[in-house]
Amino acid sequence: MLKIHIKETFPGARTVAVWVDGSLDGDTIPILDHVCRRHWEEGREVQVHLAGVIRISREGMDFLREIQDKAQLVNPPKFIKLENMEGETGK
Repeated sequence: MLKIHIKETFPGARTVAVWVDGSLDGDTIPILDHVCRRHWEEGREVQVHLAGVIRISREGMDFLREIQDKAQLVNPPKFIKLENMEGETGK
């Protein structure tokens, strides 16, 4: 059973959009973390699109809080509450 699906698109020369569908939990965080880190190391701005997330664990919430200063978190579902996010596209 597929727990997470990640799609990468490149809306700009130095920007990557990472589209996340499925669950974000202890099993899937390392996958998303690897994708984000690879792009940061290559000097890209990372947008993490969260509208497709259907379930998130406490560890998943902690992970998003950790990366919200380095990545733009876009369209999180209403059940994802991050204190520092500004509207639907906080950074």
